[in-house]
Amino acid sequence: METIVAVMLLLGCDQSMMVCRQSNETFPHYASVEACEADANIRIRMNRTAPVMMAQCVTARSVAESQQVVVDWQLDRVGNLHAKARIRDAGALVASAR
Repeated sequence: METIVAVMLLLGCDQSMMVCRQSNETFPHYASVEACEADANIRIRMNRTAPVMMAQCVTARSVAESQQVVVDWQLDRVGNLHAKARIRDAGALVASAR
């Protein structure tokens, strides 16, 4: 059985909702969407780096050490946030001498 985790997307937007940026803050993987949403409310109140802050919790497969969870997001015309998590293989870093 595949393990599912929840990840948080935190955005800061201008008043017009025309310019939004994803937070650089690193969040833990949560055991459930409910645990993530409880933390999201706290993170929004604590992180006032933009006039409008919003968060969304999305589910993802549990990841291996060599993988990362990436959240793709977009705002629709009325300002609703749509987010989806996907797994990206980070791969090994290889240094080569020339």
